Amino acid sequence: MFKNIKITAICLALIFYANKSSAQNDADALRYSMLNYGSTARSLAMGNSFGALGADFSNLSINPAGLGLYRRTEFTLSPMFSLRSINSEYRGNTNYDDAFKFSFGNFGAVFTMPNKKAGASFKNWSFGFGYNKLNDFNADNIAVGNNTQHSLADNWLEQLDGVAPEDIPTTYPFDIDLAWQTFLIDTIGINGQQYYYNQIPFAGTQQTRRVDSRGGQGEWVFSVGTNYQEKLFLGMTFGLSTLEYNEESRWIEEDNADTIPGFKSFNYYQSLNTSGTGFNMKFGAIYKPNDAIRLGLAIHTPTWMTLTDNYFTNIRTDLEDGQLRTYDSPVYVPYVYELKTPFRVISSLGIIAGKSAAINIEYEFLDYSQSKMDDVDFTSNNYFYEVNSIIRSNYTTSHNFKAGAEIRNNNLRFRFGGLYSTSPFSKNLNLEDAIDQARKGLTAGFGIKEERFFIDFAFAHTQTGYYYQPYTLNNQEVSGITSKQKDNRFLITIGFVL
Repeated sequence: MFKNIKITAICLALIFYANKSSAQNDADALRYSMLNYGSTARSLAMGNSFGALGADFSNLSINPAGLGLYRRTEFTLSPMFSLRSINSEYRGNTNYDDAFKFSFGNFGAVFTMPNKKAGASFKNWSFGFGYNKLNDFNADNIAVGNNTQHSLADNWLEQLDGVAPEDIPTTYPFDIDLAWQTFLIDTIGINGQQYYYNQIPFAGTQQTRRVDSRGGQGEWVFSVGTNYQEKLFLGMTFGLSTLEYNEESRWIEEDNADTIPGFKSFNYYQSLNTSGTGFNMKFGAIYKPNDAIRLGLAIHTPTWMTLTDNYFTNIRTDLEDGQLRTYDSPVYVPYVYELKTPFRVISSLGIIAGKSAAINIEYEFLDYSQSKMDDVDFTSNNYFYEVNSIIRSNYTTSHNFKAGAEIRNNNLRFRFGGLYSTSPFSKNLNLEDAIDQARKGLTAGFGIKEERFFIDFAFAHTQTGYYYQPYTLNNQEVSGITSKQKDNRFLITIGFVL
């Protein structure tokens, strides 16, 4: 009788649950806070370590004091080709997938105005504007494993403890109700009492999780820099952030061995779109005690972002009775919320060996536990209080180390570098034993510099690990999915100098 219950309106409780089930969680805060600089080929080839050297468009997003070292007006454009491959291991099986993307690492211009006044303390002013890419979300990931112990439906069944059947549509409209409406979960009467059960009473399914994500994150930068007595270089950037994230995921369970009577498969589909804008400020300084040494310091304020989520789910269930059942989630009301990313501090040491070589060593500090989410209309404060508590518990400070070198031979430039970022996760998650979640990489490249024109090439290989828990059960251990992600980026920067 309960299968005839229909949702006629979306009440506040439904909207609130939809927000919890789709996004606005700690994983989203981390995703949009982890940045991957590399706006120009010169910077990327040196491990994105450029904070003290200056005179590169990447400085607008790293250390805007680098604008003070420009001597001429410059225009740059950087097309980028990226290949992301992911190996995932789940319950003893390993699967591979990859995704290719063309985009732009940067485009923009820096205009320099020298101060020709005799004896002037500020030797020149530079103004820059353009776009720098900060993140690439393109990825295809698949994990497959045979499970003889439990099912996602068991997790849904546990959540129904104490929930009346008539309350399922408004309590769990985006997941459990779909299973309920397609008879994957049902009730049985025993001695006048109704009990929940699922159609997979004992495990024996092949489980598949497939996630395809698209989108990116970047910022429009508006910067100013100056040069004081050829000793102190100062700069400031106003950044306007843009973000677009699209994810489609499927959780599939199939009785390929035909060992479960009355059950063949179910396919649970989720689609999430997140878009938004934000702003931040960056302040930088470079001090040159002598011609060989440069000391850099940059401070990045948090990025304050306003994000909008759209969400949709669907389930398709085959119970071997000749009827393929499908059910869609209710219409999702786009939800607007706010995210504040962590504060950053970047220190740099640059060493200049005349006109033959340059080295930059860089350290970046940030604390991912300081990310914070808020509701713009204050209707879900209790929920975001819980989310922010999870963020403070699950994440910790991260230490990012980068180094790069450039060797010059007439008009040729040869570059190489490396980077290492510690895991953002707190040790209380005990994920270190599952997989290494630090980010590490090696970079290299070369360039040709003429009087009015330059072209640079860069290749960067980075890798990191991820751990995903598909669901949890009260009295059973559930295996997680471990993934190793490798990114290969090829970047070309074309520049014109006036």
